[in-house]
Amino acid sequence: MPPEMNKLMKKGAKKLFSLTRTKIRLAKENNTINTKPQPLPLIKLLVNIEINNVDKCYEYMNKLKNNTDFDNPKSVAFSILQLMDIIEGVKYKYEPIEFSSNIDNDKFRILEEMAKKNHGEMDILIMTKGDIDINRNRLCIYIGLNPPENVIFLSAVPTSLAVLLNYIFNSDYFSDNLKLKRVNSILGQKTLINNAIHLSLGIFGAKLKDEGNILPVN
Repeated sequence: MPPEMNKLMKKGAKKLFSLTRTKIRLAKENNTINTKPQPLPLIKLLVNIEINNVDKCYEYMNKLKNNTDFDNPKSVAFSILQLMDIIEGVKYKYEPIEFSSNIDNDKFRILEEMAKKNHGEMDILIMTKGDIDINRNRLCIYIGLNPPENVIFLSAVPTSLAVLLNYIFNSDYFSDNLKLKRVNSILGQKTLINNAIHLSLGIFGAKLKDEGNILPVN
């Protein structure tokens, strides 16, 4: 990975650690005890550790921060996906419904069968703003406010990808031993967290595309 991309991942990961800490604090303020679901599925899948409650999320987040090698893109990517899983698992009491995943396992299986039938791919659109090329061979999964017509709305926020990624990694069609296939990530709005999540998907095998061609380095 080019140095400027690694720099973006590091900055985004640190921002995501801060966001995770905030989400856990808000969960405690809202008297949230357990995660939803139990255990957190993506962490269980990636590292075989069971996290079932908010206190464990806090402990694990700190452990994850201490163990992340911020100069190793793969280590950073693994941590980013796990932080997303923590955020999604603790926020269910206090965030509006549009900030949670609109795709559950049953809906994903339907989408997966559609893709198989058409030998199609999945495009993950991270807050893109341009015209979207919709055709029968692509599943266009949109993240962001005010989704365009003819896309499949996931959520208003990119951390909800944790829910979708758990389904994708368990799909033989879209993944091979945690290596994404037939999955593209298209980055629109560039924030530290969006950049980091987008690049992390690339570490796991997604083909990366940039709606604006140039990523910021500052």
